[in-house]
Amino acid sequence: MRESEYYSVERRPIEVHTFGSGPKTVMIMAGVHGDETGGVDVVRALLDRLFQLPAGSFDGQRIVVIPCANPDGYAANTRQNANRIDLNRNFPDKTFGTGKKSKKFNGGKVAASEPETRAIMSVVAGYRPRVIISLHEALACVNYNGSCVRLARKISKATGLPVVGDIGYPCPGSMGNYYGLDKRVPVITLELPKEPIDVTEYAQMLLGIFGMDGECAPPG
Repeated sequence: MRESEYYSVERRPIEVHTFGSGPKTVMIMAGVHGDETGGVDVVRALLDRLFQLPAGSFDGQRIVVIPCANPDGYAANTRQNANRIDLNRNFPDKTFGTGKKSKKFNGGKVAASEPETRAIMSVVAGYRPRVIISLHEALACVNYNGSCVRLARKISKATGLPVVGDIGYPCPGSMGNYYGLDKRVPVITLELPKEPIDVTEYAQMLLGIFGMDGECAPPG
């Protein structure tokens, strides 16, 4: 099922796709930073595979997919949205507005001021995922916030990317801080490498993490 009730600053639709049903909900997304296009390619490849699966494949799981959370930034090839706000510094976590400010990491004056941020928050509130997987680039690691180190290690094993509990610098207003630490909804930030990747292989890996190809158990 596809929802199109969410829109960006410039009124581009923020697509939300759902597959399956049941209490075990996983949310996967990409394109929070519009110039990080590799993750969008991976999630779109994953969507293609999910659309091809028979309904019985989900086995009590629900998969919620946002292929591009910042469509204006994606269209302009910019990190920020059309208001020049870094969406991954715009979430209302306890540290919002603290730390060193710059144009690159501008989270805005008010938390959750951006329609894209509010769209993500609305989807999380509506579907209540057990874990959120957000694709970024290009730090080449599997970063985690909250109680999801076992899942991070599974993804690390599948991708060859190292597990990192601390990204190495403060991220006030980030989705990882807000959900993974404040709201206790575990967040995996899958940072793709700089080098070109096979998006179909990554999409297949994510299916494995969801337990849909018989290789990996679904995240608990």
